[in-house]
Amino acid sequence: MAFKNNINATLILMIIFFTSCKDHNEYRVGSEFSEYLHRFEKQAGDRGKTFNLEAEGLIIEFANLKNNTAGLTHYEDPIRVEIDKSYWDDISKFAGADLMKENLIFHELGHGLLNRRHLNNTLENGDWKSIMCGGENDENREWNINYRGERRAYYLDELFDESTPTPDFASTQLLVDTSGFKSSFMLNFNSPTMAEAGWDIKNNSNYSTSISNGRLKFESKSELIYLITAKISINTVNDFSYELTLEYPTSTDPASQYGLIFGTIPDSTSAPSVKESLEYFTINNNQKMNMGNRTWYSFFTELHKNQITTSGANTLKIIKLNGMLYYFINNIYSYRSEIEATDDGFHFGFWVPAKGTVYLENLIISTLATAKISSRTKKLQTVEFKITAATPFNNHSIPNK
Repeated sequence: MAFKNNINATLILMIIFFTSCKDHNEYRVGSEFSEYLHRFEKQAGDRGKTFNLEAEGLIIEFANLKNNTAGLTHYEDPIRVEIDKSYWDDISKFAGADLMKENLIFHELGHGLLNRRHLNNTLENGDWKSIMCGGENDENREWNINYRGERRAYYLDELFDESTPTPDFASTQLLVDTSGFKSSFMLNFNSPTMAEAGWDIKNNSNYSTSISNGRLKFESKSELIYLITAKISINTVNDFSYELTLEYPTSTDPASQYGLIFGTIPDSTSAPSVKESLEYFTINNNQKMNMGNRTWYSFFTELHKNQITTSGANTLKIIKLNGMLYYFINNIYSYRSEIEATDDGFHFGFWVPAKGTVYLENLIISTLATAKISSRTKKLQTVEFKITAATPFNNHSIPNK
């Protein structure tokens, strides 16, 4: 019994020794994270919150996290934050990496320094209410958050003040005037002059195209997605409206995304500095809507939209106005977000999922009535169609935090 008591006493002394040796004011922040920590301190200072972390202590370090986790905060003394190295390296290869890293670091510091817990509420338009979303996910929704532009400004305010008012972008009402657009290019895919336009009806080992009940039927036989674009004389740096009716049969995978693409695809006439930048607006038969840009690691966010028809055709429309994109599903306003593609771009088209079949009709591109484009362009132009097979892109789901 005395021997056992001696062992217990020794263990207690060892715990006290190692605990007393720990530096409770240790400050160890990897160089990859210091810029984001400085930004956090600046944003906090702008809102009357100050930290003296070099004196008080903080640890931010890489780790190999499990269970699809991007970041993890340990409530130790000092606070210790782990960032998954693989995820950090993966997003570093894509556009938007800076904002995605900032979002991740700010989320973890929200836990560790602001004592914020997870908040999985949503705004009226379906956006996450806070960058503190994470943890348990009752709605089986992806954690992707559109942390850009006007949303970033709101999310920063909300991070430091949970009583931040609901932002304008969260409204489901269209708050701008999108009238004044006039049809400049139309294609119904069933015109007798489609061959003149450059469209081929064909059947090969990768895909087939045909006319079915007055609609174009594009059937993929590949494990790759297909991006089908038409190069026309309308530039995406200008304001425009792009509308297309699509149907993706319910007999196929309901989670597969299909929809609109537009933006910049460089060719031999492009300046070397011009890079590919394709915007996309896709839906699926689970009534989920995604939007994003091909240069990013992931889609910006995922929204549930009841106006998506799951057993028939859907008309998708995007209006670009003053650098903002306004998204419509079956003539119902659904969302707004900043455009990423800012170089000259003349490509408009659609996205067909792997092993998927999409029916299309009534492609309409409109420009503002004040634009210097002749009304004659609404007649069939000389169009260059391009069919590109691509590995699924930007379909990453953001890990939990």
